[in-house]
Amino acid sequence: MQERETKWTPMKALGRARKKVDSLGIPIFSPDLAERENLNFSELDKYSDKELEGFLTMYGGYEAFLETKVATIEAALGALEASFNEGYSASLYKLTQKYEAAQKKKPTKDEIRGEIMFENEQLKQVKRDIIEQEAELRIVRGLLDTYDKAYGTVSRIVTLRTKGAQD
Repeated sequence: MQERETKWTPMKALGRARKKVDSLGIPIFSPDLAERENLNFSELDKYSDKELEGFLTMYGGYEAFLETKVATIEAALGALEASFNEGYSASLYKLTQKYEAAQKKKPTKDEIRGEIMFENEQLKQVKRDIIEQEAELRIVRGLLDTYDKAYGTVSRIVTLRTKGAQD
């Protein structure tokens, strides 16, 4: 039987999750595409079918890669948020017990949060990590949306050309 680590952290949990996914033996997708020129959308009608096909391949590959990246970030964010919530709940319980034992008036919700965050360096760091993950997620989702729109636009042009050839 495997010996458990004494100190749990969200990063260790993510590491263990990554190992489990790696053990499945499924290769991680990586878009190994040659550098391409930027596509000028105002001149889509001037590109050859072969050029458009290349853009569909590139945009589709980047979309798939970014979807995987979004899932990875969401998993990390979920672990960090769970860790923060559990740590915060435990700190809240301890602080409430301290006020009750001292028979002091319980502070407001915001005051309690401030005191917990002021006194707990680990919770502060986890909160910072959450903020960073949320920012990264927004950026990657923005890129994913951009490539999704680019793929859709080129795909519609190809569809219209194909339909035009059939008419």
